Amino acid sequence: MKFVQLTSLVVLVAIPSFFLVACQQGDQSQETMGDKPSVERTSENTLTATVTAVDYDARSMTISDETGLSQTFNNIREDFPLEKFELNETITMELFRKELNFVVPEGEPVPEDQAFRAVGGKEGDDKSVTLIQTQDMTTTVKEVDAENRMVTLLMADGTPMMLPVQDDVQNLENLEPGDKVVTQVTQVITFTAY
Repeated sequence: MKFVQLTSLVVLVAIPSFFLVACQQGDQSQETMGDKPSVERTSENTLTATVTAVDYDARSMTISDETGLSQTFNNIREDFPLEKFELNETITMELFRKELNFVVPEGEPVPEDQAFRAVGGKEGDDKSVTLIQTQDMTTTVKEVDAENRMVTLLMADGTPMMLPVQDDVQNLENLEPGDKVVTQVTQVITFTAY
């Protein structure tokens, strides 16, 4: 895996990936299937890199992958134990991503799924750091073109966005204007130095 692929996983883009074609996906859960369209995807990736620069005072770290591509992380949060990582140290990053997309009919409350966020990393390893990032987004269906597998969603600010619907999304014909499309994404990134 190249480093450029990692950066696309680390940074979450505020577009409902429920409909985008470029998502790496796993199996669809039967629990999320029903009358309305829904899909669940998971992915796991591992990247090995070397710490090529670290500035503890400025809270920044640069890592480079085996192809020489590098990424600098600036303004690293104070609660991230940057001191665990040293110059020229090899690190492994394990990335786990789970995405759950479902539709709530117009007028019904959007449920909160706290158990979905109950994920963790490796314990007892003093050279390992796990970051857990969650993001929820709700959009409103404006128009549905089931024949051409296109949907127009209204973002939270009212901006319309027309998107193609992936082939694994079933029951598209049951999607109606006014329905809420809920996207919940959890990413777990574990950095391990060795």
